[in-house]
Amino acid sequence: MIAKVGEIPVGGSKIFTYPTDVEPCILLRPSGATYVAYSRLCTHQKCPIFYQPGDDRLNCPCHGAAYSIVDGSVLYGPPPRPLPRVALEQRGQDLVATAMTEPKSAAQGG
Repeated sequence: MIAKVGEIPVGGSKIFTYPTDVEPCILLRPSGATYVAYSRLCTHQKCPIFYQPGDDRLNCPCHGAAYSIVDGSVLYGPPPRPLPRVALEQRGQDLVATAMTEPKSAAQGG
């Protein structure tokens, strides 16, 4: 369990670890019933990313990269692939992380 439904406000975020205690992730609530979660490490050089709610993106301060909060895709910058996405499941009032999906790079056809 990574959060309770309603624990973070719309436009808010929460840092958590998954699937191990040393792998930082970020949970976002872009709208009332929508929650998304991603690895918090930039796919370029593993710098921590930060949520920019007004622009609906995740920013990496190390080399100026940005990712979409909709699907984790690279908006601009040097990252070679999108952010790994954390699959979420709602169980009652609990939001539970159930899997980590590694995206393919454009060179790999995805």
